[in-house]
Amino acid sequence: MKFIKYIFTSLLLIIGCVNIYAATAEQVMSQAAAKARNAKGISAVFTINSSGRLINGTLKSRGNKFSLTTSTSSSWFNGKNMWTYNPSINETTVITPTKEEIMESNPLEYLKTYSSSFKSAYSKKKMTGKYVLLLTPKSKSNQVKSIEIIIDAKTYKPSKFTITSGAGTVNVINIKSLDYCSILAHSEFEYPRKKYPKAQIIDLR
Repeated sequence: MKFIKYIFTSLLLIIGCVNIYAATAEQVMSQAAAKARNAKGISAVFTINSSGRLINGTLKSRGNKFSLTTSTSSSWFNGKNMWTYNPSINETTVITPTKEEIMESNPLEYLKTYSSSFKSAYSKKKMTGKYVLLLTPKSKSNQVKSIEIIIDAKTYKPSKFTITSGAGTVNVINIKSLDYCSILAHSEFEYPRKKYPKAQIIDLR
């Protein structure tokens, strides 16, 4: 009886995987990207593991604007300019970021705009109730070698990004919570000068 039960359970798991992976990788990515792009406002809590160093952070995003706060720095992008505050030296750098710099600061942009720079396929990994996808760059000049994204099969929200650079550096971003219905004011994405009155401003625009 135990053997029969084991076989039955295995068949259910196999059938579940077949149903989940009936959609193509491109269809999954397209739907996940659309949900992120159409979100009223995004709030996320995450951790970044970079070469064994664990960093906690929060992200707020609305349209193409975002603000990011971690224990090492804070950034604000108002759709044109990006301010990054470094508390260790009390200094704020201002730039007009490139598309690549925006993605490096806000990993959700990899999901939102993936189709312009990456090809999508299913990863060899399999997880129950999850899509595991692998993005590879269309251009050899892209500094990213690959991005593995884990997406929930019901909500189409990402829960993990594993970003491997061309140099072999691996950053793992685990999303602890992700809300697509946050109400966010535009002021959330402007540099709060009054909060850092003594910070030195380095304008690189």
